[in-house]
Amino acid sequence: MSQSIYSLTSHILKRITGIKDFSLWRKNLHKKIGKIFYKTKYTAKDIVHLMADMGMVKGSVVCIHSSMKEFYNYVGTPEELIEEIINFIGEDGTLVMPAFPIIRGEISEYIFDPRKDKTGAGLLAETFRMRKGVLRSNNVQHSVCAYGKYAEHLLRDHTSGFDCWDEKSPWYRMTELGALVFNFGLPRSYMGTFHHCVESVLKNTHPYWAQFFKDCGEFHYIDEKGEIFSYNNHFGNLTRRTRKRNVTRYFSDKDWQIRKLSNLEIKVFYTRHCFPKMLELGKRGISVYYEPSPSKYEFPDD
Repeated sequence: MSQSIYSLTSHILKRITGIKDFSLWRKNLHKKIGKIFYKTKYTAKDIVHLMADMGMVKGSVVCIHSSMKEFYNYVGTPEELIEEIINFIGEDGTLVMPAFPIIRGEISEYIFDPRKDKTGAGLLAETFRMRKGVLRSNNVQHSVCAYGKYAEHLLRDHTSGFDCWDEKSPWYRMTELGALVFNFGLPRSYMGTFHHCVESVLKNTHPYWAQFFKDCGEFHYIDEKGEIFSYNNHFGNLTRRTRKRNVTRYFSDKDWQIRKLSNLEIKVFYTRHCFPKMLELGKRGISVYYEPSPSKYEFPDD
């Protein structure tokens, strides 16, 4: 019922205001206001310097989620930023970005071409996808691009798991490597895709987490030889609404940091510390989700 009311309200507001995409409208408004208050320019070198101050070193595994709409004081190109990061982490480092495709129509009928299909993860991720030597996983729902030492290890089994985020996924394997997950210009509440690994790890131990994987679908992709392959992945057709503060209020500086460079807010999650903490919180029913609500379930520490 709540979803119906939410959808109905959104539909009425769109008809009254003429705004077709409230999310895009908010982003554009935020940008207009931000330009009034933030004037300081910055470069790719400035961003990398801050990332290094936040823990990035030679050999780091770095995952980036980004919204370049918030880069309005940035002096440079997406290509320059990608090159600066790759040069800094060196040949022992690995750079990772989400690369889920833009799907129109029914996903069950969609045939994913990892070499050609654009990503819906934004301009920086799409620029990274196009870079020579970057690999991409074949997973239709949550494809990932990677470049560097661990790229093949991260991506090779992404269609072999029970779901998109289990132990065979790039998202989980990043946590095993102690990845630094950076968010550029995204809402303070945004955590990053790796938080779904909590659901996958705990699905076999508690019914609250099991509900996220009750359905199973068949997905299709084209391999490098042009042949069509299929695989099955589990998922849940759930209404999901998050309040990341439910989890991040338990975090310390060992788990994450937040900095600003001019208008650009940069967050980093240290998966070596925060992911085990998120698993322990999940076992107690402390979730990023307020829908579905964990309060309707009993947990060992309740």
